[in-house]
Amino acid sequence: MALSSITRYKLRKVLKYTLVTVAVAWVLTLFSGDAVRGWLGAWALLGLWTGVLEEFLFGRRYRSLAVPLQFLGKALAVNALTIALVALAFAFDREQNLPLRSEGAFTPSEMLAMSQFYRLILRVAVVTSVAILIVQVEELIGRRLFLGIVLGRYERPLAEQRIVLSMDLVGSTALAERMGDLRYFRFLNTTYSLMTDALLRNEAEIHKYVGDEVIFTWPMEVGLSQGNCLDLYFDITERIAAHAEELQQEFGAVPQFRGALHGGRVIVAQIGHIKRAVDFNGDVMNSVSRMLGVCKDLKEDLVVSAEMYARFTASRERFRFGAERTMPVKGRKREVRVHSVERVAKA
Repeated sequence: MALSSITRYKLRKVLKYTLVTVAVAWVLTLFSGDAVRGWLGAWALLGLWTGVLEEFLFGRRYRSLAVPLQFLGKALAVNALTIALVALAFAFDREQNLPLRSEGAFTPSEMLAMSQFYRLILRVAVVTSVAILIVQVEELIGRRLFLGIVLGRYERPLAEQRIVLSMDLVGSTALAERMGDLRYFRFLNTTYSLMTDALLRNEAEIHKYVGDEVIFTWPMEVGLSQGNCLDLYFDITERIAAHAEELQQEFGAVPQFRGALHGGRVIVAQIGHIKRAVDFNGDVMNSVSRMLGVCKDLKEDLVVSAEMYARFTASRERFRFGAERTMPVKGRKREVRVHSVERVAKA
C-alpha cells in the first residue's frame, strides 16, 4: 500500500533528525578522540528517538510559542525523556555495560559517581539540542532556501519547469479594517495553519506569503501527478469550511480565497546579501499575478491558464473545466487565456 503524503512527510522528518544527529555527533566525536564507528549506531538511535518525540509528541504543543521558546521547550523535553529512558533501563537491569568505560559492569550508584556519565549526558544534550536547532532553522526559512544556501545551488540562476498557484483572500481590505491589525494578523495565521494538511497531502511547497496572498509551487511532474496542483485549492477550501464555525465564533468571519494557476519555465535564483531569499522570476510569475485579477473580474473561484489546461488530460475525469475565455490584461500586450475549474470528485 502506498504511503500518504502526510505519512511520507513525517517519516522524512524523522529521518532528517536521524541524519542530522549522526552528523553533529560525528563532528563532536572527532574532536573528543573517541572511536567514531562505535558510537554512530547509538547516535542514530538517539536521532530517531528525537525525531519521533518531536514529530509525534511535541510537534504541535510548542507551535503557539515564540521560536526561541519552541527550541528551548523541545530541547529540554527531549533531553529530559532521554535521561529518564536511561534511568528506566537501570531500574530493570541493575548491571549494565554502557559506553562509559571499557571494562566491567557497574551499578547505578557507581554510575552516578562517574565523571564519564556526566560527560555522556552533556554530550547527548549538546548533540540533541544542535540537531533540533538545525532542523528548526531549516523549517523556519524553508528547505529550498536552507539547502540552497548550504550547497550554493542557487548562486547562479537556474531554469526549472514549475507550477505556481497563487491564492488571494477575498475582501481582505474590509476584513482588516473591521478586525484591526492585530486580530487580522491572528486571523491570517490561523487560516494559514489550517492549510497545512492539504499542503502536505498534495506535496506542495510554499514559495512565499505576500500579505493576504499565498504562493504555492511544485516541480512540474509533482504538481501534475494525480492532480496535486488542482486538488490543493479545493482541499484548502474544504478544510476551511470544516472549521467555519470556529472561525466565525473567534473572528466573526470565514475566509474565502480565489486562485490562479499557471506553469512553465521559471528562473530560480538566490537574491540578496544581508538577507537572502530564493526567488522566482519569469513570465509565469507575472502571468499568475495578472490572472488573479482576471479571476476576480470573471467572479470565479479558481482559474487555470490555457497552457496548463492542455496538460491536465489525466485529471479531467475529476475536474470540470469551463470554456476557454480570453481576457485583456492591463500592462500586457498579449491577452490571457484561462479556464475556470470545479472539482467533481476527490482522488
